Amino acid sequence: MGSLISTAKKLAKKKQDISKIRRQSEREFQRAKSLSRKYTSSLNSLQKRVISSREQIEDIGQVLNQKMSQLESIQRLKKSAQEKLDLEIENKDKLESEADFATTSDEKESILSRIRIVSSVIDDLKNEIKLRTPTEKKLIKIIDEINNSKSKISKTVKKNLESKPTLVNLVKTTTTKLEKTAKKYQSSKSLENSAKTKLNKVTSDLSKLLKKRAKVKARAEARAKARKAKARAEAKAKTRKTKAKPKAKTRKTKAKPKAKTRKTKAKPKAKTRKTKAKPKAKTRKTKAKPKAKTRK
Repeated sequence: MGSLISTAKKLAKKKQDISKIRRQSEREFQRAKSLSRKYTSSLNSLQKRVISSREQIEDIGQVLNQKMSQLESIQRLKKSAQEKLDLEIENKDKLESEADFATTSDEKESILSRIRIVSSVIDDLKNEIKLRTPTEKKLIKIIDEINNSKSKISKTVKKNLESKPTLVNLVKTTTTKLEKTAKKYQSSKSLENSAKTKLNKVTSDLSKLLKKRAKVKARAEARAKARKAKARAEAKAKTRKTKAKPKAKTRKTKAKPKAKTRKTKAKPKAKTRKTKAKPKAKTRKTKAKPKAKTRK
């Protein structure tokens, strides 16, 4: 009994100490888990941002290529129109000089007619150039904005990629720490469960022993109570007997008159018998008396 109680106390103390270690290792495990998740999440987010940024750069690149193609086309048309305009202006100047040197009115009228046609072409070319200039400016502005946006995203990607190695190292460090704390936590948990199982077994054995002792004690108490009850019953029986004796005397006294009556009824018979026997006795006594006198 004493050894079981001592063992139970030691196991309870051991379980308490192991539980303390288990709680401490669990807290370390939870912190490492939180940090590992944090840095892993940050790294995943960074990678997603880099992928998203690269996709944006690709999309922007496609838009930029389209706008550049449009700009090149407008600039090409504008340049072509400008070249034609320059030729037509030069042609007009020649025709005007020819008109100055014309000798006849028909020749002069023919040159003037050609000058009007050339002037109309020049006006059309100028209008064409004029119409394409705002579009060109707009496209140049859009292309500048796209390039700025692309540059910003590229800088963000570069910055993220520069911070990636640091995050990768942090993820590795926290993952290693998480594995160590997880092993430590599982080990302390197993030890706690083992100590708990042993303590439960010893507690169960102790409980069974205490119940057994309690049953033995209860039986002994029951026997003691039975003995006491028996002794009390015997004592009560004795007291009843002592109280019952006077009743017996009264019964005898009551019975006496009956006996007397019976004797009184029987007496006459006895008298008759005695009366019959008396003469014989007297004769015997009378005969014996003289003998006694002679001996003296």
